[in-house]
Amino acid sequence: MKIKYIDKPISLDELVANHRKDPQILHTKKLNFLGVDSYDVYNISPAFTLNGISYIAGRVEKRDSEISDIRFFKKNDDNNYQATDIFLPYMQDPCMVWIDDEIVIGGTEISVDDKGRINTWRTAFYRGFNLSDLRKFSKAPEKMKDVRIVKGDKIYLFSRPQGGVAKAGRIGFISCDSLDEITPELINKAEILTEQFTDECWGGVNQVHVLKNNLLGIVGHVARMSPGEIRHYYGMVFCFNPDTGKSTKVKIICERKDFPPGAYKRADLVDVVFTGGLNRHHDGTATVYVGLSDAEAYTALIKDPFIAYESEKTDEI
Repeated sequence: MKIKYIDKPISLDELVANHRKDPQILHTKKLNFLGVDSYDVYNISPAFTLNGISYIAGRVEKRDSEISDIRFFKKNDDNNYQATDIFLPYMQDPCMVWIDDEIVIGGTEISVDDKGRINTWRTAFYRGFNLSDLRKFSKAPEKMKDVRIVKGDKIYLFSRPQGGVAKAGRIGFISCDSLDEITPELINKAEILTEQFTDECWGGVNQVHVLKNNLLGIVGHVARMSPGEIRHYYGMVFCFNPDTGKSTKVKIICERKDFPPGAYKRADLVDVVFTGGLNRHHDGTATVYVGLSDAEAYTALIKDPFIAYESEKTDEI
């Protein structure tokens, strides 16, 4: 395959239309989380295995609140996960990545005032060799969500600034040599990418895969607002070359309509699918882990979106 990079974004209407012409989802499955009665679990991480046990990290909160924790759930069977005693307080929207021998857990850290209201937020990262010994080691600038990292030839970091040239929210990119270098100052230096979103939209990175040819497979979200401040979120992917800074066009992999109707937190969140990331399989498929309408968690089996970028014929790299 000859990888085609782009220099300007495609409209979200066209991206959604392309997805509906060629839907990627093969089937979907709702996940049940036990041991958190009366709390919702959504915006989950992909499943990961530690010491032979499969876990999912999930955002846990009351239906009428956004004060949440990240809690770790142990797999019982294909549909059911049991809450453990391990959690990160005042955290939302978990992500997970292996860096060398350590597990790195990230998410949106919230601060609450004396009246119980969220007054600021930022991405925070924890690291450790087990879930029980996680320690915070880095944070993003204030009010920056969706910072993600992965290790390839270097540590690659994607930011999500807002305002100015970043508009309502665009992706930034920077690299460094070690986790110890990740600071708010470094994150603020990330170069803003302009190929993903038109000015009507915003979005960010939720997970990064290092592909066989050392390109980066990006899993993320793109969103926009319609009249009445109704939010519309879509799961998306694209391929990124960390050496040149070039990107392929965004491709929608899932939308809320791809899943059964269900619960929702508020009326303005009905059309929201938030991609935590995906796990690739050896048969040409991948499992996507999503939160729906800020109330439920699902998986979807899809065609692996990154196989096409791993061809040896990458003559535009």
